[in-house]
Amino acid sequence: MPVAVGGAVLFVVWVWLLMRATEPLVTVFAFASDGRPKLYAGFIAALAGLPGLLLTLPRALTPPAPTVVPSARSRSQVSSRRTSFVRTDVLGVAAFLLAQVPLPAPWGPVGKAATIANITKSPEIVELSARFANYSLAVFAVGIAAAVIAKVYSHAAALRVLAIILAVGAPVVAWVLVVNSIR
Repeated sequence: MPVAVGGAVLFVVWVWLLMRATEPLVTVFAFASDGRPKLYAGFIAALAGLPGLLLTLPRALTPPAPTVVPSARSRSQVSSRRTSFVRTDVLGVAAFLLAQVPLPAPWGPVGKAATIANITKSPEIVELSARFANYSLAVFAVGIAAAVIAKVYSHAAALRVLAIILAVGAPVVAWVLVVNSIR
C-alpha cells in the first residue's frame, strides 16, 4: 500500500513538473535553434526519438544468451545472469513524457501553442510543433516495436541491427515529413 501511494504521489508530482517544464524547454530549444524552424524541429525529433533509443539500444547491444546454459548453484548466480532493462525502460517512459512537453496537440487547448508563440515569436515553429505532436506518437510506437524486435530476436544479429535502424530512423523520417509539410 505505501508503495502504491508513493508511486501515485510521484506520478502526480511528475505530471505537475511536466506542465511547468513547457516554458523552460521551449525557451532552451528556441535559443539553441536561434529561431530556425528546421533546427527546432531537429531538437524536437531528437527528444521524441530518445525514448525509442533508450528502450531499444540496451536490448540490441546485449549479446545473445548462450544456447547451452551452465547450471547455477545458487539463486544469486541465477539472478546475476539475468539482464535487467528496468533503468533504461523507466528513463525511456520519462523521456516519452518529457518529449510531449514542447508539443501542443493539434486538437488540444490553445494555451500551450500560445506559450510557444510568445517564447519563439514564430508561427512556423508553433505549426511545426503541432504537426510533430502526431508524429511523436508514431515515433514512440516504432521505438517500442524496435525494442520488441531487439528483445525477441536477440539471437539474430541482423534483426538487432534492424531494430537500431528503426529506433534511429523513425525520428529522422518524422523530422523530414514535418519540415517538408511546413514549406
